Amino acid sequence: MPRFFVSADNIKGNSVLIDEEQTRHIEKVLRLKSGDIVKVFDGNGNEFQVRLQEKKQKILQAEILVQETTAENLAVNLTLVQGIARSEKMDFIIQKAVELGVRSIIPLQSEHSVARFDKEKEGKKIKRWQKIAQEACKQCGRNYIPEVKPILDFPALIAQIGDKPALLCYEQEREAHFRTLLREQRENFCTQGLFLIIGPEGGFSPAEVEIARRQGWFIAGLGPRILRTETASLLACGIIMYEYGELG
Repeated sequence: MPRFFVSADNIKGNSVLIDEEQTRHIEKVLRLKSGDIVKVFDGNGNEFQVRLQEKKQKILQAEILVQETTAENLAVNLTLVQGIARSEKMDFIIQKAVELGVRSIIPLQSEHSVARFDKEKEGKKIKRWQKIAQEACKQCGRNYIPEVKPILDFPALIAQIGDKPALLCYEQEREAHFRTLLREQRENFCTQGLFLIIGPEGGFSPAEVEIARRQGWFIAGLGPRILRTETASLLACGIIMYEYGELG
């Protein structure tokens, strides 16, 4: 059954308003019409089975038939801190991280980040990335939309994390192994949540890694090979979710 996102502001009583963009998709692509039944979700855990009704001012109305509310009880509250990558890579990382179950995403402006934005462009990027997260939820059946937070630099990230657990993946780390660390810190990470920190295309600088060590963050490698940033992000998220029972 087709599934669409509807803002909670557009759900009033027993009625739902489907925005113009999705109305166009429903009519022009899916060829659905009044009387057909689809699903909508509000991003806050609520999913509705609705019957399409009339269109007013390019916006479809729908009647709620069934409502289901589900709690997203993830085994670990995982925040992906992603060093900003080039446009298509960043889009891909956000899409797949949402599918894997991350709770939120923080874009990180680090020393080796190639892409840099002024305030106007930053706002547009965040809006775009949030839309990608929304579309990923629509596709994968997730009823909670992870938040893509404002871009942070390293000092701001330190303030954001505070004393919560953080794990930085570093390709030069040879002693601490990722999977071993996850197993040793399982109770800690599952109780307090985890910030998973991945570098951009150029990786983290030695100075940034040293700052992370001084903060008491965990630092681990993902194996003997140097991985692309998009590979490292999704591999690390997937391993965490598998180890803690969210996958498989």
